[in-house]
Amino acid sequence: MVRLGKQVKKERKQEEIAKRREELLKANAENDHIVYGLFHNTMFLRIYDSTMDHFHNNRLVQAIRFGINLVIDCSYDDYMNDKEMRNTAKQLMLCFALNRSHTEPFNVHHCNADFSKTTMKQLEKHLVQLHQPEFPFNVTERSYTDIFPKERLVYLTPHCKNDLTEFNPDDVYIIGAMVDKSSQEPVSLGKAKKQGLRMARLPLDNYFQFKSGKSLTIDQMVAIMLELKTSNDFGKAFQHVPRRKVTTLDEAAAKEQEMREAAKFKFHFKRNSKKPR
Repeated sequence: MVRLGKQVKKERKQEEIAKRREELLKANAENDHIVYGLFHNTMFLRIYDSTMDHFHNNRLVQAIRFGINLVIDCSYDDYMNDKEMRNTAKQLMLCFALNRSHTEPFNVHHCNADFSKTTMKQLEKHLVQLHQPEFPFNVTERSYTDIFPKERLVYLTPHCKNDLTEFNPDDVYIIGAMVDKSSQEPVSLGKAKKQGLRMARLPLDNYFQFKSGKSLTIDQMVAIMLELKTSNDFGKAFQHVPRRKVTTLDEAAAKEQEMREAAKFKFHFKRNSKKPR
């Protein structure tokens, strides 16, 4: 019964499309004026989605050859539950789309990939062309220490005490592919220390007061690094931090002033109410 209903809807829709096409053809035949639009009088050709895909992919190919390197460390499956690993795969998809659409994308290296685990399995599911040789997506089981000199690597972790002061195009920044909603353990800090790598954190405290944890998603980190690469302006880059997570320092100062005024008023009110009449 359900299948029959779907078939009826499909036939009705086809009839409506055919009727609409006939009406348009009739209107164009009766119209003596120039008709503007696709397949009529226009100087532009239709741009198909496949054309845009080729354009963006070509930009990624150029980034692979000449672009600045960025590493996404995909070795954290053992620290996440199944839901978090699936979420990580979705965020990696968002990172790919975000980087691909940028005017000057990174040459992103997805290192320490383990295709026997959930994150990579989910990524394979979403990106069916992942293993095609012409597809511009760098993913490898190798470690970033096997690809780049150690002195160039900088691990971005919120748990260290060293603030990133500027974007250095000669450095290779590493972002950990980890969704840690259930745990805030400094796993990336421990890993960077063990490997003897330089570490840095984004200077978020200089711009915001966080309402909750300071953890950012992987795609938000990539968006911030793309802006830093382009402008080296932390103010612009931190526009990618969701407003729901933070309060600006000016807003925090204004709120603190309001609380002081309220406390002052409350103190004077209590003091005056205790005076004998």
